[in-house]
Amino acid sequence: MYLKHRKYIILFAIALTLRILYIYFPVLDYYAKIYPMSFVASEQSADAKTYVNLARGLLETGYPSKDGRLLMYSGYVFPFILAIFIKISENLSALYIFQAVLSSLICIMIAKMSESLYGKQLPGMISGYLWAFYYPAYLTISRPLTEAVFTFIFIGGIYYIIRRKNSKNPASFYLLIGLIFSAAALTRAILFYAFFIVLGVYFLYYFFEKRKIDYKILFSILGFLILQLPWTYLGYVQNNHIVIASTSGGGNLALGTYIPGNGEYADEYFKLYPDHPVNIVDKLYKENNWSDSQRDSAYMEYGRTQLLDNFRNRPVAAVKLMGYQLSRFWFNMPYIHKSGVGNIINAVITLFLLILMFAGYAAGRKKEKMISDILMILIIVFCLLHVFTVSVSRYSYPLLPIVYIFSGLAISNILEKFRTRKQKK
Repeated sequence: MYLKHRKYIILFAIALTLRILYIYFPVLDYYAKIYPMSFVASEQSADAKTYVNLARGLLETGYPSKDGRLLMYSGYVFPFILAIFIKISENLSALYIFQAVLSSLICIMIAKMSESLYGKQLPGMISGYLWAFYYPAYLTISRPLTEAVFTFIFIGGIYYIIRRKNSKNPASFYLLIGLIFSAAALTRAILFYAFFIVLGVYFLYYFFEKRKIDYKILFSILGFLILQLPWTYLGYVQNNHIVIASTSGGGNLALGTYIPGNGEYADEYFKLYPDHPVNIVDKLYKENNWSDSQRDSAYMEYGRTQLLDNFRNRPVAAVKLMGYQLSRFWFNMPYIHKSGVGNIINAVITLFLLILMFAGYAAGRKKEKMISDILMILIIVFCLLHVFTVSVSRYSYPLLPIVYIFSGLAISNILEKFRTRKQKK
C-alpha cells in the first residue's frame, strides 16, 4: 500500500515540512515587516485581530459577537474553529499546524483530481507540487485567517464531485455537495453568490448538452440552505432584518469602487479625502449607534450609488479601476502597500501559470469537456465578483488549486513533447 501511494505521501510530507519551517523560522517570513506574525492571540493585527475578537465573542455568547452584539462580519465556521483553539490555549501554534496540515492535504486533492480527469499521474503531481511550493499562501497558515480552512472545504467539495464523476450519484450525493459548499460559504461569504451562479450555469449546461433536466440539483440547494438558514435566522433575530451571508460585502463594495481612493483600503486615502466612504459611514455609525449590519447596509447602499455614478459619469475610470482590482486579485498589483521584489517575482510566476492555465484548459476540455468548462466558469465568476470590491491576492488563493490543475496539464504536455522529440533524435 505504501508503494502505491508513495508519491502522494512524499508530496504531502514536502508540503507540510515547508509550511512547518515557515511557521517556526521567522527568517523565512517574507511578510514579517509589513504583517508581523505572532503566536499569541491577543497580539494579532488587521483581519487576524478581527477573527480573534469574533472567536472570543463566540466563547462568551455562543455566536460571533462584540460586546454581546452579533457580528456577521464573516460566517460562523472559522470563528468557531478558532474559538476551539483559543479555548485550549492563547498560543495559536496548534492552530497554525492544523492549517498547515489542511493546506498540505490540498496538494493530494489536486493531484488526485487531475489524475481522475486526465488519467495520468504526472500532470497531477506537477499540480500538487505547484501548490506545495506556492510561498505566498504560507502567509495565511501562520495567521488566524480564513484562507486555509476555506480553501480546504472549497477544494474538498470539488474533489468529491470529480472523484464521483463516473458514478450514478443518488440524491444524498447532491445533498452532501450543498452541505459542503454551504460550510465553505459560512467561511467566506463570496461563495454564497458564486454557488448559485455556477449551479445555474451547470443546470443550463447540462440541459443543452444532454437534453435533460438534472432535478437532483434541488437537493444541493436544500443542503446549502440547511446550514444557511440558522445563520440567517440568527441575523434576523438580532438585527430585525435579513442579512445575506455576511456584513463585510457592503464595505468592500463602497471602498472598492471609490475612484479617488484608487479602490484600496488604506489609511492614507481616508486622511486625504474627507468624503471617503469610510469617513462618512463610520461617522454615522458612531453617531447613531448602529449595529454592524446597519453599517454594512449603509456601505452597500453607498457602494451601489457610487458604482452607478462611476459608469454614468466616469466610465473609463470605472473600467480602469475594475482592471486594477482584477490585477490586485491575482498579482497584488498595483497596491499602495508594496511588498518589494518578492511580490514582482510572484506576479511574474502567477502570470506565466495563468497563461499555461488556458493551454491546459484547452487540452483538458478534449477529455473532460463539462467539468473543464464548469471549473473555468467558476474561476471567471470569482474574478467578476471581485472586480467591484477591494481585492488583494490572498482572495485568489482558493482558486489557485484549480488553476494549477490546468497549468499542471499544460506543463506535462510540454514535457511529453520534449521527451518525444528527444527520442526521435
